[in-house]
Amino acid sequence: QTEAGIREVVDPSTLFRADRDSPVPGTCLTVAIQGRRPMLVELQSLISPTTNPNPRRGVSGIESARVAMIIAVTERAASLRLFDKDVFVATVGGIRLSDLACDLAVALAIASAGSDRTVPLDTAAIGEVTLSGDIRNVSMANQRIAELARLGYRRILAPPGVERTAERDPKVTIVEVRTLSHAIATV
Repeated sequence: QTEAGIREVVDPSTLFRADRDSPVPGTCLTVAIQGRRPMLVELQSLISPTTNPNPRRGVSGIESARVAMIIAVTERAASLRLFDKDVFVATVGGIRLSDLACDLAVALAIASAGSDRTVPLDTAAIGEVTLSGDIRNVSMANQRIAELARLGYRRILAPPGVERTAERDPKVTIVEVRTLSHAIATV
């Protein structure tokens, strides 16, 4: 909506990601399915030391119980010490996500913030993270990968088996990751 009235949004994916020239720690891109439409979403995490005996877990745009589980799994997989730090996780643009395919991006954003390392700008991640740290396949993986390729992303971290079924774009590299530890090491 503008001062002149309602205006068409040609590419809604631009609403849910930040536009930047260089990567920053604590961010990772994914593709969520809203209805039947794939939409690029940026997930962000901030980790801050605290002296509070009960560190805060602030969550916006994602189910807080799911994020708490992903924090615990990421802490173990990345050998991070998060139990004594405040951890904040949010979606850009206020989008509400319930898509389990966003788990891997949430975990990578947390690991990125915790290690102060960046995820490259041309990289995105899709996959469900289990309690054991395994990466599971997700529905509509081909549509998600096609949307990322259309938007110019060249490296996609995805669950095992996705590369065999995805329609191949020669400019896109699909890196299959079996575990969260493997995904973190790959980034």
